[in-house]
Amino acid sequence: MKIIHCADLHLDSPLNTHMKREQASVRNAEILQSFVRLTEYARDHAIDAVLIAGDLFDGERVKSGTVSSVLDAIRQTPKVDYLYLAGNHDNAASAFSCRELPDNLRCFTDRWRSFAYPEAVISGIEMTQDNCESLYDQVPHAEGKVNLVVLHGQIGTSCGVDQVNLKLLREKGISYLALGHLHAYAKERLDSTGVYCYSGCLEGRGFDECGEKGFVLIEIERGRVQSEFVPFSCRRLHRVSVDVSGLTTNAEAVRAIENASAEISALDMVEYVLCGACDPTADIAVPTLQRLLRSKHFFSKIKDERRLAFDPAAFQNDVSLKGEFIRLVLSGELSDEEKSVIIRTGLEALTGGEIAL
Repeated sequence: MKIIHCADLHLDSPLNTHMKREQASVRNAEILQSFVRLTEYARDHAIDAVLIAGDLFDGERVKSGTVSSVLDAIRQTPKVDYLYLAGNHDNAASAFSCRELPDNLRCFTDRWRSFAYPEAVISGIEMTQDNCESLYDQVPHAEGKVNLVVLHGQIGTSCGVDQVNLKLLREKGISYLALGHLHAYAKERLDSTGVYCYSGCLEGRGFDECGEKGFVLIEIERGRVQSEFVPFSCRRLHRVSVDVSGLTTNAEAVRAIENASAEISALDMVEYVLCGACDPTADIAVPTLQRLLRSKHFFSKIKDERRLAFDPAAFQNDVSLKGEFIRLVLSGELSDEEKSVIIRTGLEALTGGEIAL
């Protein structure tokens, strides 16, 4: 038996990465298309069931056309079962209400529900305020078969909505605990006989979701369970630190950024983080860099985490407006980081440069 475990697509997410509207629209279409591609992968690889461990949608923002595309993709692969567990964002969406669902789409509810196959039984439950403590006393178990459980929440040692108490799931005969909620792949031992696994999201949406994204392929044969992560995203997100210490011009900074990201595909999305010690007189402006690098990747942004490196004594007798400004800021009670940001911004204004806020 072959099973796909996926989660957290967050279809129709607002994509808070400062994308332009056109880019966000393209990216949302790509995330939807990744689900369609997953259904085609399931069909072409003789997958028996796809476990969707929550947050297929992203709250009330979901569009009717998106829901229709999801249901149509499921209908087009009738030999694959789709076992869907609503997550905390799905509940806000109510995407499938008033819809005629395909026969091969089966939904878990707020009571334990199990689906039996020749080699395995797959059980799941939506966690609510009413069942988040009692559900651990009623975990289904089928003797003689591989038992898989689907839940959506943060692992820990407490009970609650969106809280998965691992301690209370141990020694329950669970071979594979399929989880959603965290957006990075992770697999660890649950107990002596089973594992728990987050598939992570299918596509990264923000720069807190960098790296490979995809799904987990589970294979069950003669009572043995094997699983592997399958990269599947059409784009990767990267956060790249760029040390600009000692650099004084935009041209030098651009070369440093290009060198640091030389191995990254032009199709990907990149956040450059400027770091290191910067001379206050350096002519490096983030808006200018952003414009110069705009065409290098599908989407890029620059985060400025430079610190100022200079001797305050050098400005002690400076009678210019710049010297007066720097002395005023340095005499304040702000943190060094706050002073650095204010001085850098002020110097950009004093020199007539573009201001990066």
